[in-house]
Amino acid sequence: MTSLTFGLGVMPWHPPDRFVRIAQMAEALGFTTLWVPDERFFYDCYSYMTLAARATTRLRMGPCVTDPYSRHPALTAAAMYTLHELSGGRMVLGIGAGASGFDAMGIDRPRPAVAIREAVELIRKLGTGDDATCHGELIQFHGGTLHFRPTGLFPVYVAGRGPKILELAGRIGDGVIIGALASPETLGYAMKAVRAGAARAGRSMDDLDRMIWLHTAVHADGGAAKDAVRKIVAGVLVSSKPVLNDLGVRLSPEMSEALAQSTYGMHSASMARVTELVDDDLLRHFTMAGDPEYCRAKARDLAAGGITHLAALPWLAPGQSIEEFIETFAREVIAKV
Repeated sequence: MTSLTFGLGVMPWHPPDRFVRIAQMAEALGFTTLWVPDERFFYDCYSYMTLAARATTRLRMGPCVTDPYSRHPALTAAAMYTLHELSGGRMVLGIGAGASGFDAMGIDRPRPAVAIREAVELIRKLGTGDDATCHGELIQFHGGTLHFRPTGLFPVYVAGRGPKILELAGRIGDGVIIGALASPETLGYAMKAVRAGAARAGRSMDDLDRMIWLHTAVHADGGAAKDAVRKIVAGVLVSSKPVLNDLGVRLSPEMSEALAQSTYGMHSASMARVTELVDDDLLRHFTMAGDPEYCRAKARDLAAGGITHLAALPWLAPGQSIEEFIETFAREVIAKV
């Protein structure tokens, strides 16, 4: 069984002072990485990673994930290389297609695998400190450079659930971020795509950190933990509609109808109907949610399936704080797996 590294995802909706305490707590209790989603429109992830970098000494950190559309990749490069220097070389870039805020900003997301590949190429070129040019199909950059000398390259992890982006991760990523595909069926699908990309580039799977970004709820009351993730699983289903059949996810006729009528938006009426229909088998595919014993077994199963890095995004049972989640996860999962 592969040994596991553990990371913590923290949504940037906590006030700044509390976010700093969470980062310090995560470092003290054995988490290796801290991941801050670049979600719209919460507190800014780069500002928050600056706070975390200043308040910690060992924790590696990065956006999980940013995208190539909402800001130009050259701006992402400038932010990340600044943070890489400020943190003493602890940054990791997570980049995928993105999900939130695009309709509000009037931004389209054409050909995500192409956009991500071109963005990664430009970001790496800019990290050399030399002039960089990109005349891509989607990304343009005309002979510019960063006006400071980067202190070194950071690892780039490519994130996705669909086959094209997972295959791209295998080809070009220092790591892959598998988006919440947590059952033998769904994880096997993801690993097959990553493996194909690695083989195409003449690489081994051992060349990649194989990370899963996992919606996680752990509580003594396993039923309460499961209920905590039903709404987010509804969001995963809606955003993954094109690949659900390929993933081997079986849907009831009622769920198929609800998904056909749904739009992405956590507060939409259509999402509420999808949430009502999320059963425990669907939770199995996309989450780690239950009592500590269940979560330990799930983590071991993921390692056996080839995962090397488990990044837990907390979802809280009624009355549970994120600090209590972190303590429970560290004590009952990290320390015992």
